[in-house]
Amino acid sequence: MNKILIISVIIYGLTAIGCKSKQNDNNDSDKDQNKKELVRKLIIEDYDFAVKENKKFIPYNKAIYHRGDEVFMVLKNVGLFARGKDSLNHAEMKLEIFDAIGQRVSIRENLFGSRGHANFNDNLLKQPYASYETDNKDKIGKYNFKITVYDLISKDSTSVSDEFYIE
Repeated sequence: MNKILIISVIIYGLTAIGCKSKQNDNNDSDKDQNKKELVRKLIIEDYDFAVKENKKFIPYNKAIYHRGDEVFMVLKNVGLFARGKDSLNHAEMKLEIFDAIGQRVSIRENLFGSRGHANFNDNLLKQPYASYETDNKDKIGKYNFKITVYDLISKDSTSVSDEFYIE
């Protein structure tokens, strides 16, 4: 009878340890998954409105433009991008312009094209940009400039938007 009791206690103890071990394994894999998601989180460090002079971007903090001006938004350090099976990154970018009441007045997609499938140093895009060329059809007033960047490997995306004005 004592042998059966001792064997039962040992079996119960091993079962409990095995269950605890599997539970820890599941927690560890959940932690690993969360860690991977955090590592893959695509962010935009900063951005500026800008004007372009002599092929260089000059930050333009006023965000006030005139009809006929080209409005640039320059992003800074966008990443971290995942790498595909070919060891390359694959990104894409979309630009949307909204008027004062939230109506989309312009959209441009696939701005990177084939240049978005490349080896990004440190899995970052240092200074991607998009532009909107205003014209006489644009009404005077407030607009919203929105850029969305996509990591086509991890399926992550991030966006930034800010207001600018046309006088």
